[in-house]
Amino acid sequence: MVAKLVIISLALLGCVVVSSAQDEWFDSEIEAWHFHTYFFEVNPRISAEVTAFRKALRAKINDGTFPECSLNDWAIGWDGPHPVSQFELCCNKTSFAVAHSFHTQNHGNLSVLVHPLTTLDQEDHKATRVSWMGAPVVLDEECPCLYPILPKPRPCPVYPDYADEIPTAQASRSKFLPIPGTEDYQRRDPSFNILTDPY
Repeated sequence: MVAKLVIISLALLGCVVVSSAQDEWFDSEIEAWHFHTYFFEVNPRISAEVTAFRKALRAKINDGTFPECSLNDWAIGWDGPHPVSQFELCCNKTSFAVAHSFHTQNHGNLSVLVHPLTTLDQEDHKATRVSWMGAPVVLDEECPCLYPILPKPRPCPVYPDYADEIPTAQASRSKFLPIPGTEDYQRRDPSFNILTDPY
């Protein structure tokens, strides 16, 4: 009996210590989220699964189930902090629950990273702010493409209707190498800087 009381007391003390370790509480509501779906493009079975999953997401966007979501282009190979191929679904908060529910029930063998879009870009990609569906993928949390702080949270852009078939690695590789100091992965505007330019 005494041993049980000691264990319970230590557990409660641990809860108090953990809860008091939080120096700062964030009250602002998160406006947008990324869902990154990872895959190995050289694996035919996984490629077929990720293509079918992306097409299902596209159908949900097109039929209005995900009204505030947009699919970004495929990123083949390394892309920012992501060490393997992936694509991103960006959802505003009004569509987060339905998109999260769909991913949870349908991601199959695919790994999906969910992270917020706040002003703390680096923190948004760390284990303390992300959740995983499937096996986690180790991210490069020190990637210089992640900013310590942004002037404001990034919104979810309305991406063009990118192809839902995986592009060949050779054809798409150079497209995803950003211009240094920018987030211009499409290489449209070499002068754009997310820290100083409006977005």
